[in-house]
Formats: sequence, C-alpha cells, structure tokens
Amino acid sequence: MEKIPTKGELLAEIRHEWALLETVLNGLSEAQMTAPATLGLWSIKDTLAHLSYWEKFLLDRLGSAISGEAGQYPPIHTEADVDRLNARVFAENQARPLSAVLLEFRNLYTGVLTVVEALDEAAIARPLPLDFPLDNLIAWQIIRANTSDHYQEHRLALEAWLKGQAAPQ
Repeated sequence: MEKIPTKGELLAEIRHEWALLETVLNGLSEAQMTAPATLGLWSIKDTLAHLSYWEKFLLDRLGSAISGEAGQYPPIHTEADVDRLNARVFAENQARPLSAVLLEFRNLYTGVLTVVEALDEAAIARPLPLDFPLDNLIAWQIIRANTSDHYQEHRLALEAWLKGQAAPQ
C-alpha cells in the first residue's frame, strides 16, 4: 500500500513537476508550440489545453466533495468517456490562440495550488469517489493524477519529441 503523502509532500511534488514542465516549455518557440501533430495528434498547445481541462475537472470534483453539491463537469464512467472528452477538448481549443491557452494553463496551476493548500490533512487522506466504478480513490491520488503525474506524463512525451528533433537526420 502506498504511503499517504502529507499536504506539504503533495504540494512539493506538484511544484517540482510543474517546474520541470515549465523549464521545457520556456525553451520552445511559438512555432514549436503550435506545430500540429507534435505529440501524437496534438500540438504542444493542444496538450496544454488538455492539461488545463483536467485541472478544471479536478477543481470541480474537489469543490463537489467540499460543498456536497453536484459537479458541473460531465460524469465519466468509462475510458471511452475519457476519450470523448479529450476529443471534445481538442476540438474546442483548436482556434484558441497560444497566448490564451498559456494564460489559462498557468492560472489553473495557481488555482489548483491554492485549493490544495486550503485543504486540511484529513481531506487529503479522505476517499473521493468519482464516476468510474473502480475509482474508490483517495483525494491525494486524484490530485496527484491530475497534476504532478499528468505534468510528468506529458513532459516526458515532450522531451522525447525534442530529443527526436535534435537527433541527426
């Protein structure tokens, strides 16, 4: 069984992975960030919009758990639901300028930190049922999945792409 992190440890993980991702992003040009199909079917801009969506989803679910009211984001019951949501987020953000996507991405990071900082240790260790029948996850697991783990997943894909760009042809 995995050790429950303290709030401080969780925040440190989030900040660490964010800093690594930002370091990679800060070295990119606008052309690199908007080039289509850089990371699979998505551009880097698309990936940032994707990360933002899942941070908004996290904030919605945390807000629901705190308030006891229903969330505003649609329920997710299957991986197909996740795929449909990701496709919708991709389509909805195609026309958005990079500057707007970056602003939202960075503001949501700050918002997530603010909410996680406001949670007490007991809230972080509490089950936070979501929509998947098999979720039964603890709040810290859901927070980690939608922040530090998610940042790392996409940062590693971005670094692999950049390494491929630097390789001699």
